Amino acid sequence: MPDEGFVFAVSGAAYLPLTVRAAETIRRHHPDHPIDLFTDVPCDASVFSQVTMLQTSGFRPKFEALRRSRFDRSIYLDGDVICTAPMADVFDLLDHFDIAAAHEPNRNSDWGRKPFRAAIPAAFPQINSGCIGLRASPQTRAFMQSIEAVLTESGYDRDQPVLRELLYQSDLRLAVLPTEYNLIEFTALEAMGRRTAAPRLLHLPRLHKHLRKQRRRRELRTLEEVCGPRYARHIKRLIAADRTLGNDGSATPLLRSGLLGAIRLLVNDIPAGLRRLFARY
Repeated sequence: MPDEGFVFAVSGAAYLPLTVRAAETIRRHHPDHPIDLFTDVPCDASVFSQVTMLQTSGFRPKFEALRRSRFDRSIYLDGDVICTAPMADVFDLLDHFDIAAAHEPNRNSDWGRKPFRAAIPAAFPQINSGCIGLRASPQTRAFMQSIEAVLTESGYDRDQPVLRELLYQSDLRLAVLPTEYNLIEFTALEAMGRRTAAPRLLHLPRLHKHLRKQRRRRELRTLEEVCGPRYARHIKRLIAADRTLGNDGSATPLLRSGLLGAIRLLVNDIPAGLRRLFARY
């Protein structure tokens, strides 16, 4: 069994192009890691090291893919992601933990608060299932299978509440990944500067909307095409400033540098300043 690799899963042909593009961004930063695909449609994209047919098509094939992964340590990714920097250190976490994932950021939304069956403390929120690291073991395979079974039997239309409840009730060791390993709230980039770690993975559900709009079938393959040139430059400078990635930290993120950066910070601070002013009266 290979030590470690990335895993994607897609049911149906509609989102296969999106998944191929996501895998290409992983390959760019992890040229030596195998990337596997689980799917129910033919796929000959060269980016994948191995393509395996799903045993069950339909809702949330990610759990079958993780259960059947050939790797000792797997990182599963949704198709609406863009890898911007190396994230192979998640594999190292899996030497000590059974599962690794980031918290769901929209925890105050209706679906973010939605329980499955049991009441669970808010201090143990949903984890986002778009990026999951898993160490292969009889226990983790059984855990994935239990999620599949519950989703099938209940007909529940969300996987994260189920994942949250079963994880809360399990003995598995969970490592919570920092936000930069699954950055969903794109506006968070505005607050990122030299002292924050750079995003390794952008998770952008809006890419699904782009794919569904027939008039906008232009493929989004580069960071500039997805984020726009300004944000793309900002992300690249964040990466250059990130010493946890082995860089020297001398770069200044674009949105916080120069005269425009100073104006931006001033404008962003005006609402807070007004609140402080009116709080005195």
